[in-house]
Amino acid sequence: MNLRIPIRSFFDFAWPCPRLGEIPFMKGPLTGWPERHKLPDLGGLEGADSFAEVYLGWRDEGLYIGVDVQGKAGLKVEPKRPLKGDGIQVWVDTRDVRDAHRASRFCHHFFFLPGGGRRKGAASGQVRIRRARSQGKPCEPQAITVVSKIRSSGYRLSAHLPADVLHGFDPEDNTRIGFTYRIADSLLGLQSWTAEDPLPVSYDPSLWGTLQLVD
Repeated sequence: MNLRIPIRSFFDFAWPCPRLGEIPFMKGPLTGWPERHKLPDLGGLEGADSFAEVYLGWRDEGLYIGVDVQGKAGLKVEPKRPLKGDGIQVWVDTRDVRDAHRASRFCHHFFFLPGGGRRKGAASGQVRIRRARSQGKPCEPQAITVVSKIRSSGYRLSAHLPADVLHGFDPEDNTRIGFTYRIADSLLGLQSWTAEDPLPVSYDPSLWGTLQLVD
């Protein structure tokens, strides 16, 4: 039986996530992410072709995420079922507990949609993590800032996850954060950072990578 276990699942990944200065990518064409904030493409370890560039940065007020999807036309988003259709999911563990197989109250699962929001803009939200030992109530969607720019050849999306929605976020005392992402596209397929199906990435924090918050 071939279970197709991703090669990435056999490794622990850590990436230095730099502190952000200016944030021009939250308005206008959503460009301006410095190259040093781009996440490495771990899918290349398995020969997978990536279709999106992902950027990450932090400030004392929270995390910033940028995604640039290239090579497609049109979108298929499902606002009433946000984990289906085109969209981005991210998981964050503000304590980066590497040996835990079930989420704690420091673990979070967010989604971002390039369309389907108010006035046909971007949408976002938080969902509960299955089998979690403990977790708080998901934040209100308006607590997250998300903007998108749809193009004929893809879209750009930038989001700000404020410290208020990241329980335990304290970069002064804790500089390691668990993190992974999954980008779904109805035409281009799936792109993820660390492990992927059939492994339980959606609720097992030990399968996520590590962000080392640096200046």
